[in-house]
Amino acid sequence: MQSRRSIAERTIARTRERGMPIDGDVEYMTLVELWIEGEIDIQAMRQRYNELLAHRSADRKARRDKSSFSQSFKPVPVSNNAADASIDLPSIDEVETAGVFDDAADRPPRDEASPTG
Repeated sequence: MQSRRSIAERTIARTRERGMPIDGDVEYMTLVELWIEGEIDIQAMRQRYNELLAHRSADRKARRDKSSFSQSFKPVPVSNNAADASIDLPSIDEVETAGVFDDAADRPPRDEASPTG
């Protein structure tokens, strides 16, 4: 029967060969050492590692959410002059002729005398 240390060493070597080294993860290697020493069984090691991954994932999500929130709510300079604020707004005639709710080119001209428009 092989010792736990040799099993762990072979597993670490295989993951390194596959381009996914695990021995650089200090927290994971701590769990491996606890297993090698017989302080925890493989099920406890798996459970703790899954909890570690869930915690890391939640931390990344919280950082990402915080980052996207701060990026999407940057202050925008606003003019105090009402004339400046309306410069980019289209006139009422432009909005009506542009067909806000449908394409104006696909419907007949509106009869101004008609109540349904």
